[in-house]
Amino acid sequence: MKREVRSAVSIQMLFVLFGIVVASFFPFFALFLKDRGLDGREIGLVVSVMAFARVICNPVLGHLADTRFGRRRMLQAGVLTGGAMAFAVFLFGHGVWAIVILSAVFAGFGSAIGPSIDAIALEHLGDERMADYGRIRGWESLSYAVTCLALGAFLEAAGVRYALAFYAFASLLVLVWAQTIEADQPHRTQHEGRLGAVGAVFREAPRFWMYLGGITFVWVGFTAAWNFISLKIERGGGGPFLVGVGTALGGAVEVPVMRWSTTLQRTIGIRRTYVLGSLVYATGFLLWGLISNPTIVSLLTVFEGFGFSLLFTSGVVIVGRMVPPSLYATGQSMASTAAFGVAPIVGGVLGGFVYETFGPVTMYVGSSALVLVGAALSWITLSTPEFGRQDGGQGDAGPGRGESVAPPDPGIVP
Repeated sequence: MKREVRSAVSIQMLFVLFGIVVASFFPFFALFLKDRGLDGREIGLVVSVMAFARVICNPVLGHLADTRFGRRRMLQAGVLTGGAMAFAVFLFGHGVWAIVILSAVFAGFGSAIGPSIDAIALEHLGDERMADYGRIRGWESLSYAVTCLALGAFLEAAGVRYALAFYAFASLLVLVWAQTIEADQPHRTQHEGRLGAVGAVFREAPRFWMYLGGITFVWVGFTAAWNFISLKIERGGGGPFLVGVGTALGGAVEVPVMRWSTTLQRTIGIRRTYVLGSLVYATGFLLWGLISNPTIVSLLTVFEGFGFSLLFTSGVVIVGRMVPPSLYATGQSMASTAAFGVAPIVGGVLGGFVYETFGPVTMYVGSSALVLVGAALSWITLSTPEFGRQDGGQGDAGPGRGESVAPPDPGIVP
């Protein structure tokens, strides 16, 4: 029992520290790039190249975590290398191509962090408590919100150029704390067929391709919308502090919504929870485009926090139910590749072009439409019983599922 409690505390604290890392990059990176002299199209280029680096590295790092080195070691390697490269961008990132190259390496190696943490959490929870992931993930949202507010005020006074230096410092904290996580054993004798663990994911979960397609549409829309929200706020007369206030509000909303998502998944089903998050995103992006007042736009980032909470927590559980435990890191890495790799390649370039050529209103309306397409595709993909209600009701069970049956094998989607 004491060992279980120590493990739970270690994992929760890991999420807290990772929230600080995310907050030092996610809301302020576009402003950092603008401070270095880049325009909208160049910012879109940087975002897209970083995303391409994630596409290349994510599946490989996920495979290595599951089959060679273990998730804790891969987490530590990603934090160490990503933090060092973020500091290199801070020191030497002057000029478009220097920033592009350094940021690509930073993004590629740093992409190992999130999927490794999620895989560690799912392994700790097990299949029966997998829906409780949102309760653990809420700790990251809390630290994210507090850091956004505090760091936004600091950067307003000291300059946005220090954002990545703070990222490097926060990464060091994660690196040290990760040592408290119990080391896991990689599954060296499994998934050695064609394409290794990556190929095994698609063999075990035939619908995974469709799920990745829905993810891509949702996160293309998100990337285009989010990467330019700070520029839109600044365009209306705001600054880093106002950006920090908005993102802190969004992060604060994530805390209760992520906990609520656990209840939602068990009552209305994972499928409906995921699509509800998409609809919240679509509504928020539309409002961001139609409203010009920077303070109101900042406050409306609450939609991002609400939608992200439902999408991310249900998305992690969806992957956990599609693939067996031995493929958790690889499955999460593939989902991350689509959401934060493929989607930003398209969303970064497309968003930058539309923003500069046609203006923010057109760009945000288009982003909302893309999310709706992703929601429709996801609704179709997740129309199997294991993504329905988890409280004993039939939910989305569909025809012929009215009788009581044994729960489906969580590693395989029929």
